[in-house]
Amino acid sequence: MSALEFDGVSVRYGKLTAVDGVSLTVPPGQVVGLVGESGSGKSTLARAAVGLAPVSAGQVRLDGVDVRRLPRRRPLQMVFQDPYSSLDPRMAIGESITEAMPPGTSRGARRAEVARLLELVHLDPERAATLPGQLSGGQRQRVALARALAGQPKVLIADEITSALDVSVQGAVLNLVRDVQRRLALSMLFISHNLAVVRYVSDVVAVMYLGRIVEAGPAEQVLTDPQHPYTRDLLSAAPSAHRNLLADTDDVAAPLADTEPADPHHPPPGCRYHPRCPIGPLVHTDRTLCVSADPAEDAAHRPHRAACHFAA
Repeated sequence: MSALEFDGVSVRYGKLTAVDGVSLTVPPGQVVGLVGESGSGKSTLARAAVGLAPVSAGQVRLDGVDVRRLPRRRPLQMVFQDPYSSLDPRMAIGESITEAMPPGTSRGARRAEVARLLELVHLDPERAATLPGQLSGGQRQRVALARALAGQPKVLIADEITSALDVSVQGAVLNLVRDVQRRLALSMLFISHNLAVVRYVSDVVAVMYLGRIVEAGPAEQVLTDPQHPYTRDLLSAAPSAHRNLLADTDDVAAPLADTEPADPHHPPPGCRYHPRCPIGPLVHTDRTLCVSADPAEDAAHRPHRAACHFAA
C-alpha cells in the first residue's frame, strides 16, 4: 500500500491559478473523497498528479518520491469521467487493456491477464475482441477501470467516474470500485460532486473551493459535523433524498449571500468564500476579519483543518 501526497501544490495557466497551495494526503489503503462544485480545481489537481497538468509550485509525491521523477509508466493511474472518450473507438477493448500493461510479458501471458482483469470488473473475457462502440456506458467504464488496473498501480485516481452514467448503473459501478479497491488494497483519490457517493466510498473527505482545500477529515465527521460554511452549504443543497447527510445537525445553513462563485482570475481577499458566506461579513457586518485575513494560514489548528475564522 502506498501514500499519495500533495504538498503545497499549485497549478497555473497564465494569470489563472486553478489550484492554489493544496496540501492533501491519500493514506495507504484508504479512499479520500474530494468534493466541490464545478471549477473548484478538483480535476486539475488529479491531472497534476498523473502529469497531465503543470505543477507550478509544490510537489506531488508517491511514497515520498516526486512523481515527476518516476518512470513513464508510473504506479499511479487515473480513470476519467467520460467512458465514451477515454477509449480508442478503433481499438478492441482487449487491445486497449494490453496497451497499458508493463512491457516484457509474453503474448499468452498478456491474453491471460486481459481475461483476469475483465473478470475482475465483471465483464465476460470473451468480449476482449469487442469494440467500445458495442458497449454501454457502464461497460465502457468497467473497461476503463480494467485498463487502469493493467498498469499495476499502487494508487488509483477516479475522476467523476459515475457522473456520465445512467442512475441505474451508477450503483453497480460504485460497488465494483469499492470491491476492487479493497481486494487490491489500493489507495484511491475519488473525485465527485455527489456527497452521497463520496460518503459511500470514502474513508476521508476533503472539500475544495476556488482552488483550495477548505475542510478535510474523517468522512463521517465531516459529513455529520461540518466545520466550514461551504461544506454546510453543499450538504444543505443536496437533493431531498440525501438530507440525512445533515442528520446530526439541527440548523440548516442560511441561503448564500451571493450565489455566484468568485472569478478565479481575481479571487477575493481574505477568505475566498466570504462573498457567498451565510455567516460572513455580508450577513454579519462586524466580521471584517473575513475580508482582511486569510483563514487558511492557521487552519491546521481548527477541527477538520477548516479554513474559516468562525468555524462551527
